[in-house]
Amino acid sequence: MVLDGISEAGAPADADLLRLIFESATDFAVFAQDLSGKVISWNIGAERLTGYSDQEILGRNGDVIFTPEDRAAGAPEQERSRASQNGRSEDERWHQRKDGSRFWGSGLMMRLHTGDGFVKIMRDRTAQHAKELELAQSEARFRMLATSIPQLVFRCYSDGARSWGSPQWEIYAGLSDAASRESGWLEAIHPDDRELTRSLWRDAQQSGEYYAEHRIRRHADGQYRWHQTRAKPAGQSSAEWVGTSTDVHEMRGLQDRQQVLLSELQHRTRNLLALVQAIARQTLKSSTSLQDFSREFESRLGALSRVQGVLARTDQGPIELEQIVRAELEAHGAGEVAEIGGPHIELVPSAAQALALALHELATNAVKHGALRQPPGKLEVNWDLRGHQGDSRVVLNWRERNVAMTETPLVPRRAGYGRELIERALPYQLNATTNLEFTAEGVSCSVELPLEQTK
Repeated sequence: MVLDGISEAGAPADADLLRLIFESATDFAVFAQDLSGKVISWNIGAERLTGYSDQEILGRNGDVIFTPEDRAAGAPEQERSRASQNGRSEDERWHQRKDGSRFWGSGLMMRLHTGDGFVKIMRDRTAQHAKELELAQSEARFRMLATSIPQLVFRCYSDGARSWGSPQWEIYAGLSDAASRESGWLEAIHPDDRELTRSLWRDAQQSGEYYAEHRIRRHADGQYRWHQTRAKPAGQSSAEWVGTSTDVHEMRGLQDRQQVLLSELQHRTRNLLALVQAIARQTLKSSTSLQDFSREFESRLGALSRVQGVLARTDQGPIELEQIVRAELEAHGAGEVAEIGGPHIELVPSAAQALALALHELATNAVKHGALRQPPGKLEVNWDLRGHQGDSRVVLNWRERNVAMTETPLVPRRAGYGRELIERALPYQLNATTNLEFTAEGVSCSVELPLEQTK
């Protein structure tokens, strides 16, 4: 190790102090160079870091520890030039050892007070540089992901205080990153949801996970939309949390509608079961045998099933009157025989169901005893809208003609299910006006429904 000529004014005390520094700084590479870059002193720390002993390096140009590409670019000369002009030059870059391996060195070059050289202190920061590089790459990947997904991404502390918000957040909420810092982001939360949002952050400090459903204002139109916000600590440290807010407004709307539909389904199911029970009781009441009951009950359930099928296809919406008429006549093999017609009229589900059962009873009777039993019987089914003094009604007519009478009159000996349905149930359920006649030519039936039973 050579120290001659680098102590200020050659004072023995200064020389001893400098020698002590050189010898004790084994974790740092400390060396001196003249103005041309020739090494004039070299400590043990420099030998450990670069692989060059003082015998190998003293008197040689110290630029050998720079990488070939940096030497070609003039990096050593630029460092000495800055130190000469400014008194010091900081440098951090890749360097090269004697064996060709590289290390990331962080150094400070200072101009000697004598003005005839420089002293440089450098340390190996390869491991730290690798960690910093890995962290920078991880940060870049995070930001690329955070800025490319539709969710609103944020960073915060364990109490919910924001430290960063993604560009999506700034655009969506209309709050800059600076305005969103700390508790500023709460300005975008619906006033009714803010206290809950805060309290859930207090809970999250205990559970280690944050979850909330709250409304966030969309700056573009001022609408408060439902979001699911989740956050967890970033890595093992709980100092910083990372979270996202996902728009679930439409999903909540669908869930609400699903709940309404479920309640409606339960209501309809109860009503349908009650109707089946009523049909069973009335069929049993008018049946003369178990076989008769089974046949009639199955037939009526078939009619109920047909109208339920139509309701399912229309999503429980309005049903065309023509659909109901055709479905019943086709089920009895009379789709091409009967003459049907009328304007486009849609009925609400309850009216469609009750009317379908009445049509089933009329068609069943026509097949057994009336116009659909055999030629030359004729059947006409038509409907229309009629109004009188502001009272509009749907009028449906069922008329049988040319029925071949095999027995006197078609009037049943006692009122059965079909007759009770038409003459009592329809007026009660639908506020309908009905007229059922058993004439010499066949059955004639009219049903008048109030306009509110239509779409």
